[in-house]
Amino acid sequence: MNYPLSIITVKQLARLSGYSEAALRKKIHDHVFQEGVHFQKSPDGRIHFDIQEYEKWVRHGQRG
Repeated sequence: MNYPLSIITVKQLARLSGYSEAALRKKIHDHVFQEGVHFQKSPDGRIHFDIQEYEKWVRHGQRG
């Protein structure tokens, strides 16, 4: 799927994926999603997901 942005916020991913924001944050806490691969923090501390890496995880369970 093509997206206008390849990096999206937790809130945006929650809307697109069906996972709640809390579930996505728990996956971060549980190291299911890895910083620098699936997500990164912007200079102001917000979490942004790489939508392509998220899709890899969904389709293949890949971590990078």
